Amino acid sequence: MLGLPEPMFSKKLLILLVIAFLVACASTPKHTANNSIPVNLNGSLWEKAKNSYIQADTTPEKQKKAALAKEGLSYSEECLMKQPENAACYYYRAMNTGVYYSAHVKGYQSGIKTMIADCKKVIELDAKFDHAGAYRTLGKIYTDMPEIIITKNGVSRDLDLALKYLRMAVQQDPSYPENHIYLAYTLFEAGKKNDAFSELLYAEGLVPMWKNHPDYAYWQKLNKELNNKLK
Repeated sequence: MLGLPEPMFSKKLLILLVIAFLVACASTPKHTANNSIPVNLNGSLWEKAKNSYIQADTTPEKQKKAALAKEGLSYSEECLMKQPENAACYYYRAMNTGVYYSAHVKGYQSGIKTMIADCKKVIELDAKFDHAGAYRTLGKIYTDMPEIIITKNGVSRDLDLALKYLRMAVQQDPSYPENHIYLAYTLFEAGKKNDAFSELLYAEGLVPMWKNHPDYAYWQKLNKELNNKLK
């Protein structure tokens, strides 16, 4: 869902942008939903948190989305109590937090700050987790937040910081297409059109190698949207 939004100027549209970002602010932006899988299936706590997140992220109904994300947060918290040095526990707490606040706009800045703290902890523990997902998520946060916010000490757009994190994601896992796609998008947003085009070409070369990945079709969609903007 991150899509590639046009610049937003009104306060209402800025809030919509934040909501759209939060829906997308997960390690993998769109998943193939498998609603036949029960959330409480046997497995580790972080795997349960991941399953809750995926189901929440692919559920259109806000109330159900919030409930699933809340369940994922419970699994994440339990995971952290038992394994406080497990990067996956922090990572899926961040992912479920993003989806939860996409269904509850109120207090989203608090959610964003929690996500940032959790992503930084993931980097400290295992920077390569989910193809450098924590770096990628931080880059997406600082790209997609509105430039103007009314919350004191809130998180706002910072493209320089976003580029720093996304380049780190590429450095950690240069073979993962999504890292390059979001770096290309942020370069475009920063006015670096030529660099964005080069990065996108590299991403397009990688995507065919991931045909069995659940986000394969989504990556193709993002590539097409960004290509149209770069023409």
